[in-house]
Amino acid sequence: MTSSRRSLFRVAALALCAFGAVQTSYAQQKLGSSTISVVPSTSAVVLYVARDEGFFEREGLEVKITEFASGAEAERAMVAGAVDMGGGGVGTTLLMANQGIKAKNVVLLQKKPIFTLVASNRANLKPGDLKGLKGKTVGVSSPGSLSDLFLRIALRDAGLDPDKDLTVVATGGLAAHLPALQTGRVDAQMTWEPSTVTLTRKEKAATVLLDLRGDDVPAPLQNLLGSSLQATDKWLSTPSNLAKAQAAARAITKASRAINDKPDLMVPTLQRMFPSLSPDLLTEIARVEAPAFSPLITKEAIDHMSKVYRGAGLTKSDVAYADIVDPRLAAEWK
Repeated sequence: MTSSRRSLFRVAALALCAFGAVQTSYAQQKLGSSTISVVPSTSAVVLYVARDEGFFEREGLEVKITEFASGAEAERAMVAGAVDMGGGGVGTTLLMANQGIKAKNVVLLQKKPIFTLVASNRANLKPGDLKGLKGKTVGVSSPGSLSDLFLRIALRDAGLDPDKDLTVVATGGLAAHLPALQTGRVDAQMTWEPSTVTLTRKEKAATVLLDLRGDDVPAPLQNLLGSSLQATDKWLSTPSNLAKAQAAARAITKASRAINDKPDLMVPTLQRMFPSLSPDLLTEIARVEAPAFSPLITKEAIDHMSKVYRGAGLTKSDVAYADIVDPRLAAEWK
């Protein structure tokens, strides 16, 4: 080999080393801390896994998770600036866009809704009998929450007017759902895990009328995305905040795929969230929920949701993909 060729190889090797050093420096860059508001639910598990398994840390981000009783409260905290980013329903970002609130989905948490509609056994309703809810009282976590929105879509599909044919009341977080059913305050409840298995399997106090996690759901509820991590355009307008959001998107993407591959990663977080449940029920929840974790929000899904929400009277105008998805964040869902 000639001396000139050896020199070229040395230059190339040095260039590769320099590139690697830049990449390492970028990966180890400290972006600072961020606060995230969530509802303690199975959708939020991916955030805890991202934190506890070091995915956030490896992206240079320190995350503090603040828990709220409902998705509506978590999103209000984000909109008000009380936290940096908030966990809530993708559908709620469509509502916010219609209200002139500019916010973006940072990354998807779950591609399916987590909710089940359960009825008290005293109501004598069979699975799928939504028409039987006429004249009855149904609980949701809070007005405007994802549980409220999905209930209204399902009721309208069943031919019921949620504002006239029955009474919808706010019952709060998971801890209130069992007492609300047991005391007769509500005849049915929109709930989520671990309340679903607690009410139907552990306490045997209720029957599942509608499970939005499955494929056997009314047409308007098919292909509706579940929860996402969100941030306001105002917060994202600062370059340092955008970098934090991008890091969060990368970390959650990696955590989602880790859960897909190994559902048991969910179990330690579920145990902390729901200590009264037996290990077998926690493992069952992980098995059922793990396949729904996905970071991707497609234009097709948003177009479909926009059509469904407008048809249900929840929004007055269509919402474009670009209104609620920033391509700089979407690029991190790899």
